[in-house]
Amino acid sequence: MKKLALVLLAGSFLVFSSCTKTGPQGPQGPQGATGATGANGADGNANVLGSNPFSVSTWTFSSANNAYYASFTDADITASVADKGVVEAYLYYPSDGTWRALPDIVNGTQFYMRFSSGGFEIYYSMVDGTTPLMPGTFTFRVVVISPSNKQSHPNTNWKNFNEAIAAQKDANAAPASAN
Repeated sequence: MKKLALVLLAGSFLVFSSCTKTGPQGPQGPQGATGATGANGADGNANVLGSNPFSVSTWTFSSANNAYYASFTDADITASVADKGVVEAYLYYPSDGTWRALPDIVNGTQFYMRFSSGGFEIYYSMVDGTTPLMPGTFTFRVVVISPSNKQSHPNTNWKNFNEAIAAQKDANAAPASAN
């Protein structure tokens, strides 16, 4: 019995110690079968373009408008958008973390915007028409909505930043560039 146990022990030792994993790698196996097609994802929306937040600290005075303004180029504002789309600008209020659509009136001053093909201007003036003091630094965002997107989302309140941005699927939009 002792001899049998010794033989089994020696045999086990040979079996487990004689196997190694060294040697050349074998050839590539055949390509596996193509997997099943996945479910369709939600439709994207490439027709709403929102800028990243941008700050304006350099303003130009317009005696014709009795207002300060900052001018920007934006290639997303095409002739089609300028004619039948929507361009909304929003002013950031850091005190409560909200974005408010322009025009916006606060303490007798107002911000408003104008846009045309290729760009937009943001204006700062006094509600009563008097000459305003130089505005400080303010942060804005702009959302550009194509005519087709405006038509396909008739119930969106584009003046509400959260609704407008919810319609946007591209979170990595580029900021507008100053003129």
